[in-house]
Amino acid sequence: MISGRVLGCWLAWGGLILTGCDPRAQRDVPPKPDAFVEREAFIALHAEIQLLEAAHRQHMLKGDRDRTRAMHRAQILEAAGVTDSAFTATYEWWYSQPEALPVLLKDVQAQLDSMALNSQWN
Repeated sequence: MISGRVLGCWLAWGGLILTGCDPRAQRDVPPKPDAFVEREAFIALHAEIQLLEAAHRQHMLKGDRDRTRAMHRAQILEAAGVTDSAFTATYEWWYSQPEALPVLLKDVQAQLDSMALNSQWN
């Protein structure tokens, strides 16, 4: 006779096989926000905003740094046709998914690398 512990392990193993070994079921992925920024556009915006945040942290923004940062952020989003609330909702959606986030951030880093290579300052 199979013990309850062994049977439980086999059932858990079978459950992983049936779900494709996905550590988090599809039903656990939060629904996309209404004003969702598509992945490629989000990656480009996230990279630009990361550069802006780096400039802010390095005290490269002149005058009222917080006001200047907010103004530049608004300009970046406006140029892309994205509202601040849509960007923020999309950001929160991606950052609520620990399995998908590393791949997204790798793509953001690739975008930053590409921006650096194509910079007029190189």
